[in-house]
Amino acid sequence: MKLRNLLLSVMIAAALCVSAAGNIDDLRQKADALHAAGKNDSAMIVAEEALRLAESDGDTTALIGVNSSMGVYLRTQGKIEEALERYNAAMKMCTTDAFKRKAGEEARQEAAVLYLNLATLHVDMKHKKEALYYARLAEEWGARCADKELKSQLFAQDGLIFMMCGDDIAAARLLSSAYALAVEAGRSGAALSAAAYMVAVADRAGDAKAEALWRGRCGLLEAEVKDTMMLMAYYQILCGVEMNHGRWRAAIGLFDKILALDGVEDMPFVVYDCYNNMHDAWAHLGEWRKAYDCLGKAVALKDSLYEKEKAESLRELTVKYQTKEKELALARSDAKLMRTRMYMAVAALVVLVCAVLVSLYVQSQRRKAREREAEFARLKADTGRRLTQRYIDGLEAERGRLAKELHDGVCNDLYTVELLLAAKPLPTSPTGRSVEQSEEVDGDGRNSLPDGEGRGGASSAEKLLSACREQVRRVSHELMPPEFKYADIRDVLDDYVSRMEDVAGCEVAFAATPDDADWGAVPDAAALEIYRIAQEAVANAVKHSGARRVDVSLVKAGGDVTLTVADDGEPPATKRGAGIGRRTMRQRAEAAGGKLTVERRDGKTVVQFIIHNS
Repeated sequence: MKLRNLLLSVMIAAALCVSAAGNIDDLRQKADALHAAGKNDSAMIVAEEALRLAESDGDTTALIGVNSSMGVYLRTQGKIEEALERYNAAMKMCTTDAFKRKAGEEARQEAAVLYLNLATLHVDMKHKKEALYYARLAEEWGARCADKELKSQLFAQDGLIFMMCGDDIAAARLLSSAYALAVEAGRSGAALSAAAYMVAVADRAGDAKAEALWRGRCGLLEAEVKDTMMLMAYYQILCGVEMNHGRWRAAIGLFDKILALDGVEDMPFVVYDCYNNMHDAWAHLGEWRKAYDCLGKAVALKDSLYEKEKAESLRELTVKYQTKEKELALARSDAKLMRTRMYMAVAALVVLVCAVLVSLYVQSQRRKAREREAEFARLKADTGRRLTQRYIDGLEAERGRLAKELHDGVCNDLYTVELLLAAKPLPTSPTGRSVEQSEEVDGDGRNSLPDGEGRGGASSAEKLLSACREQVRRVSHELMPPEFKYADIRDVLDDYVSRMEDVAGCEVAFAATPDDADWGAVPDAAALEIYRIAQEAVANAVKHSGARRVDVSLVKAGGDVTLTVADDGEPPATKRGAGIGRRTMRQRAEAAGGKLTVERRDGKTVVQFIIHNS
């Protein structure tokens, strides 16, 4: 392919030497045709001849156009530095005040195309800000043109620049205008480009109906278009849509179409983009060998295209152009200068007014913030009072529970003892005397009768009195808080469970994990709430559920302490008298800032209390 292009270039050069009758327009058309076919070396030879003729004629408009076209040819070959020289030469001519004032239709077209080429180059180099700057200039100059066909192509490409830079509104505006102008002018290629870009805009907007409409229009136009650049632009935009939706095989098929276009091998930016995206598509499909091959080709091209020096040169060109624009602005008339000063004075006044308004707004916001803080403080105080009251209510409920137990348990048992003592008279001796009269007293003052004889009522009374004494002792112990100053929560619970197992009538077990935990670090207030809730949960299980086994566990993990009491007795819904106890536990948990849950797991009733160790 390279040898064929070289021979063709030599033939064209010889033809130009033989005949100098060709004019600049003919040469430019030939160069553009060669570029469209991918023959950029040949296009450069023809363009250089056109440039020589334009310089000899002193045709500024032609010089701008030829330099702009040569920049495109060089850019597609990856020769960025040489392309920048051509663009710079063109901008020096089209940024003069005289050119802007006297530009005719052809000059306006050349300026619009130049800025579009610069915007395209910046998009390729990932400079969105600069790309939008030149795209707006291209739109301004293009709007001043009268040629509908050129405007169609210009707006289509400019719309693509806006779309790639994220301005979809401007993109849709330009692309729809481009399509309408192309259809009106009968240019299928330009219409295809505009319609393809509109597919992407509709896809990004999520408008499936519009996307289907524009795809249908593209399908009708594709068969009519033979131009390489037009088809390449169409395939590229559809590739982007397919990749965004993860339709990898469809995207690969479109990339293959691009690589099969005539002359695409001389467009390194295009080839790099194809291989880079094909690598990603093959990787998503799991075709790792093909993905690796495509990635290798893309990396090889990237090394030659994205060098630091080339990017810096491009930025320097932008700085030079913007500096030139500033110099032209400073050279304007005194009248314009006075208007500028007036505008600046007005702007300063507006800024001052805005500053005052901002200051007032800030002060207002600060005042509102202080009011919100005061309101929050009041709310916090009210909340604290409510929590304190709730805690006090919980303590009152606890006292009520203990009072009920003393009344219904101890008092009833003592009353029974009283009845037993009052109802059973002392037995009589065989001689007819009472035991009191006939019993003999040992020397130590004890009754001489054998144990259990004649003392049935007294023995039962003693047993009941002993049971009452033990019950009162246990209740009294529960009323007194544990002395956490000398023992931690683990020791206190271990002692409590051991004592409960002796009187509960069922198995009560205790476990604390981890073994090496610092239980002394649990604050006294939290430890007391854990102890009280454990008392209530174990008492409920023993008294009301008919449990055969009660397991008490204490776990310290991170900043949390978790108490768990599980029994295998009846479910909570059928426990009698347990409602008050559960309500008391919940009140204590809320007052302490913890979380209490009562639920049924694997045939067991599980009471769990979690409190943050702070």
